Amino acid sequence: MPDAGLEEMTAAQWDQIEALLRRRDLSPRLRERLEMVKGRALGQDLPSIARWSGRTARTVERWLRRFAQGGVAALADAPRAGRPPHADALYRAALERAVETPPPSVGLPFDVWTSARLSAYLAETTGVRIAPGWVRVLLRRRDFACGRPKHTLTHLQDPAEGAACKIELAAVGGKGGDGAGEVRVALSG
Repeated sequence: MPDAGLEEMTAAQWDQIEALLRRRDLSPRLRERLEMVKGRALGQDLPSIARWSGRTARTVERWLRRFAQGGVAALADAPRAGRPPHADALYRAALERAVETPPPSVGLPFDVWTSARLSAYLAETTGVRIAPGWVRVLLRRRDFACGRPKHTLTHLQDPAEGAACKIELAAVGGKGGDGAGEVRVALSG
């Protein structure tokens, strides 16, 4: 098999590979390809690189050839097909501003944001429509807590009446009214 031109690796290329391999944020696929190149530069043959990488010798040779022709940049993944993400930096900033703003202050008739409401509001204000499920993913990535609101009716209760009810319950023994000890029979009919 051809040597894929790795005998001509420069000191600058070697330093670049070493620096990249020390990075923690390197994608696993690129790390594997860089390890293949490094192994070959250290004198390992294609079958042994294929053995420890779990790839075929043909695949190893293809990546070595690509490195020889284009350097480290040629080892990166090609762009994937499909719709590009629309949640760019401007959208994420608008999402953060919306989450930190109470809905009534922007003229909305509700008190709590939901992912569906955020999605609709941001589609209206930014022109970019992202599904509510993806809005939740974006919020989780930014460490916002997502959950259901806990609704209570305490704000509708009269404190004086509540205190009177507690006194009355204490007077009857906390059972809830007259006849608390009676047995009730359901009548059929």
